[in-house]
Amino acid sequence: MPGDGRGAGPGGALTAGHRRSAALADLLLGPVVAVAAVTGIVLLADALPIPAGSNVALAITASGGAAIAALLAAAALSTRYAVPLSWVGLAALPAWPLALFLANTPHYLFGVSGDQQFRVQFLTRFADSARLADFAYADLPPYYPAAWFWIGGRTAALLGVEAWSFHKAFSIATLAVTAVLTYALWSLVTTRRRALGAAVATTLAGLATLAAYTPYSWLTAALVPPLAVLGLRLVHRRPGAAWLRTALLVGVVLGIAAVTHTQILVFAGFVLTVLAADALLTRSARPVPLAATVGVVLAAALPLTLVHWLPYLAASAGEPTYSAGQHFLAETGSRWPLPMLEPTALGALCLVGTVWIVARAGRSPVARALGVTAACGYAWYLLSTLLLAAGTTLLAFRIEPIITAALACGAVWAAADGLRRLRGAGHRSRPAVAVVTVLAAVAVVAQVQSVPETYAWAGTAQDHRPDGTRPDGSRDPADADAWLGELRSTVDGLTGRAPREVVLASANQKLLTYTPYFAFQTSVAQYANPLADFPARTDELRRWATAAGPRQLLAALDASRFRAPSVFVFDRAPDGGLQLPTSEDRFPDPDAGAPPATFAPQLFDDPAWERRDVGPYAVLVRAGVPPVP
Repeated sequence: MPGDGRGAGPGGALTAGHRRSAALADLLLGPVVAVAAVTGIVLLADALPIPAGSNVALAITASGGAAIAALLAAAALSTRYAVPLSWVGLAALPAWPLALFLANTPHYLFGVSGDQQFRVQFLTRFADSARLADFAYADLPPYYPAAWFWIGGRTAALLGVEAWSFHKAFSIATLAVTAVLTYALWSLVTTRRRALGAAVATTLAGLATLAAYTPYSWLTAALVPPLAVLGLRLVHRRPGAAWLRTALLVGVVLGIAAVTHTQILVFAGFVLTVLAADALLTRSARPVPLAATVGVVLAAALPLTLVHWLPYLAASAGEPTYSAGQHFLAETGSRWPLPMLEPTALGALCLVGTVWIVARAGRSPVARALGVTAACGYAWYLLSTLLLAAGTTLLAFRIEPIITAALACGAVWAAADGLRRLRGAGHRSRPAVAVVTVLAAVAVVAQVQSVPETYAWAGTAQDHRPDGTRPDGSRDPADADAWLGELRSTVDGLTGRAPREVVLASANQKLLTYTPYFAFQTSVAQYANPLADFPARTDELRRWATAAGPRQLLAALDASRFRAPSVFVFDRAPDGGLQLPTSEDRFPDPDAGAPPATFAPQLFDDPAWERRDVGPYAVLVRAGVPPVP
């Protein structure tokens, strides 16, 4: 494959056997080293005396960024210890600034607010049980890919750590492992030095584009650019041992995407399809070998894909569904990302990368693959905008990190081409290598020290703990979340059951996030399993609130086509009414509110109900309801 950069240099002159051994080490040993590095970094950051609200963490972040840049430079220039130094440096690149940014809280970015609410709820579900279940609804298989949450939950259970507190370390470790896996995939198509540069550029792009907020998505999103290069190799390569290994690897990566983040699977498939179609149109690939390649890739992706999707597809056969997952239009998904025009170090990388990709697309397979990846990203934005006419989107903001990473990676090859031209013209390359190394180090420091500013919106990581205290140990009874601990003990005491056996309708969603109760209804339609029929459940709540009396309410609960809650946790209104907040899907109106379902206290004047008031809440528990199996 001409122009792929596999010439002399660290990792560039290996035999095929050595490359296979190195790839296995990258894929198996590299993540282990990354997790070990993250463990040390998180423990150190939590042990440092960093006053909340001070600039101490920023100062340590910046100086640590310089140390990480030096470590990565040593890895790039080393011949003997390049690989282990690369693993450690790449792991530290996202872990160090994030661990320091979150040093004064046990929570991860944004605490248990926003999207993190259902993510922690998912981890809590699998920390309690290994059974594949929806994060919220009883009796339903999960719709959102559960692999990352299952692994995190089971690991938390194995370590004896509560899922909500494990969320931070697990997320940071995922980002570190992703950086190492990116290096591993790039090492399959180019030299070690360029692979390291591409992995650093990708990680910086991820940090700048908020990929850290969704680590399970970034796990495979970061791999799309090198996957595109591997895919381009596949469509041009004749069948053989190397072809088979590459096809299997591409399929496995797609399978991992299928069980971690469906959108990344679809986008990666889109990129590979465009590459295959281009090869057919330009007659650089023949249909029969290409069909064989597609078959092997699909066969490799299918087993993992079915683990998650088969139970859901079986349960959804013939059932009504309602999906609002793509009814969301973020600001970053409303405008096209143009990172090459931003006045930042990463912006400069993207600008250089864009120029190189455009100039070399006709001659370099790497430039062609990166260009197709970026072009598919912009096409995704266009399609997402067009789909607004149909009342939905493609959640284009999730693709921004991939576009940015692809353009930033182009700068690595631009620098390598420049150095090669200098050597070819008879000039000394050492000064140029030094200049490139220093500029790369400056880019690393600049991006690392900007992490606190980039993620400043995540200040709500100072959320309440499950016992109702804040990270600093304070507790204000006037704050509704200060009653979380007492709410749980009250529910558990009155039901006498394990939380996983209880369906609960709650005015406090954090109670459901921290404790593995099943929910009658999620707080936001976008989180809801399509099989749950979110609008129908909201209507059901409102009908129950209009019951004529206690007997009619009990009859309505028993007649529901859904598993009715055996516990209600209401807000107590000033007039004595019992309220449950509700929400509606009115996309694209971001301010669409919904009235609460208000129950008269008299509806629970029956021996079947037992009531306890806890702070601003009223807990109503119905006796004799069968537990969730």
